[in-house]
Amino acid sequence: MMINVSNLKKNFDQLTVLESINFSVTKGEVVCLIGPSGSGKTTLLRCLNLLEKPDDGTIQIHQDQLSFSGAPLKTKELIRLRKYTGMVFQGFHLFPHKTVMENIIEAPLIVKKYTKKRLVEQGAQLLKKVGMLDHKDKYPDSLSGGQQQRAAIARALMMEPEVMLFDEPTSALDPQLVREVLKVIESLAKEGQTMIIVTHEMNFARRIADKVLFMDEGFIIEEGSAEQVLDHPNEPRTQAFLQLLDDE
Repeated sequence: MMINVSNLKKNFDQLTVLESINFSVTKGEVVCLIGPSGSGKTTLLRCLNLLEKPDDGTIQIHQDQLSFSGAPLKTKELIRLRKYTGMVFQGFHLFPHKTVMENIIEAPLIVKKYTKKRLVEQGAQLLKKVGMLDHKDKYPDSLSGGQQQRAAIARALMMEPEVMLFDEPTSALDPQLVREVLKVIESLAKEGQTMIIVTHEMNFARRIADKVLFMDEGFIIEEGSAEQVLDHPNEPRTQAFLQLLDDE
């Protein structure tokens, strides 16, 4: 099992955002998280990367497991679990004062202590994979949103993560740029990259997901294959959500 989440809970003050979340992900599996705004999808993703600290429950990635019900976590424990994941955000989050190449080698240069020569060579391979090699010396403000997001994907891959986490990777893009980013993610799926993707692109989820989780009000309401959840949902809340999308 690549990931196992058990009884995960997260509160913000008096507001419960995640309540008793349980699911697992096997190696090479692509899981799509869907649901209405405010259902807890992004918070769940941020908990998996420990950008948000859960209030209770456990997260296991590979053989490393953290429990959040006891003493506060030590920094080395956070780093140990976080090393397994790479995260791509809605808003790219590239350093504006660094070129594309400088952006993608920054983290492994600091964290993994690899030589700059090695990282530039590795970076060139990844930029070629995402169709960005010709833009390696450009700054983010000269790139389209789709190009920035592809650079952000390459940056996450530079850390050689076991699991890629995508938080609505196309939501900030113009419609004509969405396809180029989804194409990159689909190619990663074909290569066997384990991924958890928060998305509102149902056709994309239908094509790529091995498993779909529908979330609402901090709970996983329904879980199953893409065909089962998206085409033949059992739960009334899932049915209502998908019907609302069809009506838009």
